[in-house]
Amino acid sequence: MTDAQHLFDAARTQINSVAADVERHFDLVASHLREWIPSGPSALVKAPPRRLPPPTTYEVITRWMDRNRALTAALVAFAVTGTVSTGIYVQNRKANKKRRARKSASGARTDVVVLAGATSSPLASAVALDLERRGFVVYVATSSAEEETYIRSLSRADLLPLPITLGDPFSAQEQLSRFQNLLGREHVAFDGAEPHHLEFKGLVLVPDTGAAPEGRIGELANEEWSDMLNAKMLNTIAMTQLFLPTLIAHQSKILLLTPSITPALQPPGHAAENAIYAALKAFTSTLAVEMKEQSTGVTITQFKLGNLDIPSVTAKQRREGQPASRVKATPLRELNNAVFDTLVARRPAAMLRVGRGSLTYDLIGAVAPRSVVAWMLSLGRKGQESAEELKREEMVGSQASLTWEKIDDQD
Repeated sequence: MTDAQHLFDAARTQINSVAADVERHFDLVASHLREWIPSGPSALVKAPPRRLPPPTTYEVITRWMDRNRALTAALVAFAVTGTVSTGIYVQNRKANKKRRARKSASGARTDVVVLAGATSSPLASAVALDLERRGFVVYVATSSAEEETYIRSLSRADLLPLPITLGDPFSAQEQLSRFQNLLGREHVAFDGAEPHHLEFKGLVLVPDTGAAPEGRIGELANEEWSDMLNAKMLNTIAMTQLFLPTLIAHQSKILLLTPSITPALQPPGHAAENAIYAALKAFTSTLAVEMKEQSTGVTITQFKLGNLDIPSVTAKQRREGQPASRVKATPLRELNNAVFDTLVARRPAAMLRVGRGSLTYDLIGAVAPRSVVAWMLSLGRKGQESAEELKREEMVGSQASLTWEKIDDQD
C-alpha cells in the first residue's frame, strides 16, 4: 500500500469517527428536546395567568379594619354603647308602660279575672289588688264566710268574692252557672249607655305551697299529708277542672304562680312543698298539651317565683324586729307587670321566671352535685341560726333592762 493510500484511509477513519460523534450528540439533543416539548399542539399555546378569586365580604371587612384600626375601635365602642343604651331604654319603657285593661264605650270595665288559691295570703292579695287597680273586674274564689268578709274588707268596688264550694259538686256547679250567666248577659253602666258584655280574660291560680308543713318524711303523719294535699294541690286541680268549660268558651288563659327556690334545691324537711310543686307542674304541663292538641285556644303559663319584695310582708318583718335580708329582693311590680302582660298577650309564654334567684337556683339544682347544694344549704342554715341567736340575745338584753328599770322604780 502506498503512502497516499494509507493517508487517505486514515483521514476517512478520522472523518467517520467525528461524524459518529456528531450524530450521537444530535441524537442526545433530540431526545432532550422531545422530553421538553409537549407532544400535543394545544400545549404549545401559553396558558393565561391564573386569576385569584374575588375577596369575600368578610375578607374585605377584615382588611379594611386592619387598615383603619383607630376608626374601627371607635365604631365598636359606639356600637356597644348604643346597644346598652337601647336595651336600658327599652327596659325602662317597658317597665313604665301604662298598663290598663280595656273599657267599653261608656267607660265601664269589661275584662274579668278570677283569682283562686290562698285567698288571704300576702301574694294573692297583692296580685288581686293590683289587677283591680289596673282596670280588671276581679273575682276571688272563696270557700268560707271568713274569706268573703276579708275580700269585702279590702273595700274595692271591682274586687268581689266568688263563693265556690268545691266539697259539694252540685253547689259548685250552680255557683259557676251564675258566674257564666254574668258573662253571657248584657250590662249597662248607666241609663242611656250602650250595652256591653264582660270578657273572661283568665284564671289566676295562687296556691299557698310555701305554707306546707315542714319536717322529715318520717315525722309527717298521714293526716297531715292528706290535709295538705287536699288543701293545696287537689283544690287547685278541682278549681281548674270546674272553670275549664268557661275557659274554653272564652279562650281564656290559666296562670299558675308557685315558688321555685325550695323545689329547685330540694332541701331536707320540705318534702310536702316539693311534692305539691312537682304535682302542680306535671298537671299544668299535661293540661297545656291537651289544650293545644284540642285547639281550644286556652294557654297555660307557669310563673316560677323567686325572692319577691311583698310590701305587707316586709312591713310585718320590720314590726317584729327581724333583720333585713342582705340580698335585695325583686320589687313586686315586676310580677304584677308580668301577670298583666300575660293576661293580655295573644301568645303568652309557657313559663316565666320572676324574682331574684328563680333562674339561678333552678340552674344550680339542675346542674350542681348534691354535695354542693348541701354545702350551700348548710351555710344558709348557719347564717339563719346566728341571726336567731343574735335576736334571742337582744331580747334577753331588753328583758334585763326592763327588770332593772322596775327595780329602780321600786327603790
